[in-house]
Amino acid sequence: MSPASRRLAAPGETAHQVPTADEMIAEALLTAAADPLLNPHPDRPGPLPDARPLPSPDQESWASAKEANRQPREVWSAPDRAADRPFQERPEPLSSDAVVTAALRRGLPVDEAITTSIRTARSLDTAQWRSLCHSLMAHPETRRAGVAGAALIAQRVGLRELAWDLLRELGPDDAARLAPAEYLRAGIAMANPDVTRTATTWVRHGFVSDAAVLLDIAKLLFIADEPAAAAEALDAARYAVGHATGNAAGPTGRVQASIDHLAPWIDKALRPATPARVPTGHVSFAVIDYKAPDENVASSNIGDTVQTIASLGHLLRHEGVRLHGDDAVTEPVRFLAGRVRPEHVVPGPGADVDLTLVQRDMSRLDAVPENTWMLAFGWYMHSQFDLRFDFPFHENLQPLFVSFHVNKHAILTPTAVDYLRAHGPIGCRDWTTVHLLLNAGVPAFFSGCLTTTIDTVFPSGFQPAPAGAPAVYVDTPVPEHDTRSELVTHLHPSVRSHGLGRNVHTAVDLLDAYRTRFSRLVTSRLHAFLPAWAIGADVDFRPRNDADIRFAGLLDADEADRRAMQNRIRDVVAPAMAKILAGASRDEVYATWRATVADEVERARAVHTAPVPAPSGTCSVADIVAGVRATRVLVEAARPRPVPANGSRDSPAGGVLNVAVALDGNLRSQMEVVVAGVVRHTDRPVRVVALTRDHTSADHERLAGLFPEVTFEWFACDGIDYGAVLGMLKHITVATMDRLLLPELLPHLDRVLYHDLDALSVVDLAELYDTDLGGAPLAARPSISYNYRHGVGNVIRSTRLLGHDPDAAQDLVRAMMQRHRHGYHGFNAGILLLDLAVMRADGFTAEFVPYAERYGLNDQDVLNAYAGSRYRVLDARWNAWPTQEVVTEPGLIHWAGPVKPWHDDRYILLKEHWAATEAWLAARR
Repeated sequence: MSPASRRLAAPGETAHQVPTADEMIAEALLTAAADPLLNPHPDRPGPLPDARPLPSPDQESWASAKEANRQPREVWSAPDRAADRPFQERPEPLSSDAVVTAALRRGLPVDEAITTSIRTARSLDTAQWRSLCHSLMAHPETRRAGVAGAALIAQRVGLRELAWDLLRELGPDDAARLAPAEYLRAGIAMANPDVTRTATTWVRHGFVSDAAVLLDIAKLLFIADEPAAAAEALDAARYAVGHATGNAAGPTGRVQASIDHLAPWIDKALRPATPARVPTGHVSFAVIDYKAPDENVASSNIGDTVQTIASLGHLLRHEGVRLHGDDAVTEPVRFLAGRVRPEHVVPGPGADVDLTLVQRDMSRLDAVPENTWMLAFGWYMHSQFDLRFDFPFHENLQPLFVSFHVNKHAILTPTAVDYLRAHGPIGCRDWTTVHLLLNAGVPAFFSGCLTTTIDTVFPSGFQPAPAGAPAVYVDTPVPEHDTRSELVTHLHPSVRSHGLGRNVHTAVDLLDAYRTRFSRLVTSRLHAFLPAWAIGADVDFRPRNDADIRFAGLLDADEADRRAMQNRIRDVVAPAMAKILAGASRDEVYATWRATVADEVERARAVHTAPVPAPSGTCSVADIVAGVRATRVLVEAARPRPVPANGSRDSPAGGVLNVAVALDGNLRSQMEVVVAGVVRHTDRPVRVVALTRDHTSADHERLAGLFPEVTFEWFACDGIDYGAVLGMLKHITVATMDRLLLPELLPHLDRVLYHDLDALSVVDLAELYDTDLGGAPLAARPSISYNYRHGVGNVIRSTRLLGHDPDAAQDLVRAMMQRHRHGYHGFNAGILLLDLAVMRADGFTAEFVPYAERYGLNDQDVLNAYAGSRYRVLDARWNAWPTQEVVTEPGLIHWAGPVKPWHDDRYILLKEHWAATEAWLAARR
């Protein structure tokens, strides 16, 4: 077997011949260049392989849904697993050098070779590609190629501002040739008013001719509210497909299928339908479906339809409801109405209800009658084409929120928060959502999951599975030794295309099968577990991560808790629903809702504000500090600089520059360069506080000899163990954690500038050091990456590492919601101006060092947990990031990330400053 293969042949398999690297490169580039739809959203998994339509129960098993290349089998038949999957080689990822070389051999110009290779890569070694692009940018003759490539990388990793800055440098002509869709996307993301006109001009004048790119442009123009221009781009894409070669199963066919998917959405935007007239005395009510213009957002999960079924039970349980509207909507709802359990019927005079289908993720294009009521449940965090959330809802919708979930900071815009406040209180599916909303000032309570009430439309008189019936595994692997159990998936592409009626019948049949054909259901899916439990199936719930914040309050619920959840949801929804069906006004309905849930909101606030137990570590922080203090070595400057006439030695302004670093034995030479950068640009006295591991007196003597004008204060931190720091980045050492001790190690200092060793000062740091902190504990620069700038997003990301300790995950969320205001931005901790006096008064070290062990937080996360909404914002020049922005006049350059300026085998922008400082230092030796 070729060494390029990572997967060994199983017993009995024939080892396939692995093609050469060049063959794989060429094929991958050719295929992907013709088919960028293979992964239009690089930060998400690609689309499922082509599969057969969703089977009805008498035709084909749902188990086939994830298994392309497989013959249909009889209903519920178990897959043959290993023997049933086609053999696949798994070659090593190709280097950027190899990919670009192959593209150049194909005859592409350098700039097109770079952009094509980056665009079509399924996965990307960002550091490797960024080095290549930075190197190209450094030379005038190849700068355009580097700029274009760096822009595409920036867009992929969420650096939207950088992507737009670089693409603007290209100009419209080169952008049309190298990155037309990326240019349009970046401009829309940055709200540039001219970018849609530019793209429309490209389309009209034929500057873009590739069908897939034209399709992408159509999608982006559509989401930018330019439907007429989107229609032009779509027509151009359709024309290009018509004149292209290829079969329906290949790239051309997939582009055509996507054109067909998008066309009706553009038509809806161009020619809005008139809402149906609701007769006087009738109630207008919305039924939620899951279609969307973005194929990757349109739901393929039958579990979403399960939620809709559960929600309709709260309407249909009211006696005498008469349904009106389009047969495609009323037929499946009438079907459910005929299944309502007598014990759940709510007596009443009846009502005429006109049903309107509303798309969860694109309600603004629906023809919604005025004053249409809706139960709003689930989550609304599906960004169309990664640019726009369709939230708030259509202006004619009047939602009652129950079983609502949110965990993405991006959706909680000021407009969205105001909307939720206006339609609250919000019933939340999980406690994480409760805490996020209460933190944002939105009244909220824990309702639990709506699917626990789906038993309303599942009659109790069913025949359970016979003795000896097989188990069913839903989106959970079947044990290899188990040859009887079935494998079923809730995901299938056909769910996207099927109408509400077919999906409702499929979901009902599937749930009925769980309790009548199978002895037990094993699943990782919440919307298989809870509805199956509710209708009487035996369920074994196995979440992939016990600390998944989506399940806070659901995972730890026992049988009694789930029954209470069912009753709570029914009890809070019924009074408001009765008012709706009685034709009450909007104000009356919401007044009833607020009164009904008032006690639940107060209970939620009590939980939200209850003290979070202070984390404690296995070691005493006081003992750690005492032990490190005992290692202190002070080496006074042999030739100290005088204090400026306008300052005093110990004052923050005009006195000594106190600079702290933390390092292990691998960064000795880097510390020398960092100190050199400070010393060579200032006339002020300098004190360096060094928190070290693997250092000796020889290091102390070497630094004192190199910098006789500097006072060094050394602390040995070798023996400190912070526990399992789960959030530690791969290119960071544990030595950076030691800076958390600075306030207690330096009782004689009130201010210090912490300086990462992958940063370099290129101006006098006196201006930064003398910054007035105004009582803040520290000054830092906010993160600018779209993926990391939001504080709550960083907290949620940290909880994902706590699968072993769900209680810790929930405590962390609650602690941060109590401590920080809504909407706070996380900061980068590479350069920090610390007010040690404030931090000591806050008890920072004793309180927050245990966060590392309890919550797995790295040092930057710990500092954000402490000061996330209390820090003074530094100007960008004091922590300038060449990998994340266009740097023009830096004061401190910070090469954050895995590629460093001292790496000889990789180039990074502005590393010349590092080399110049090394040369200055060499002249001193």
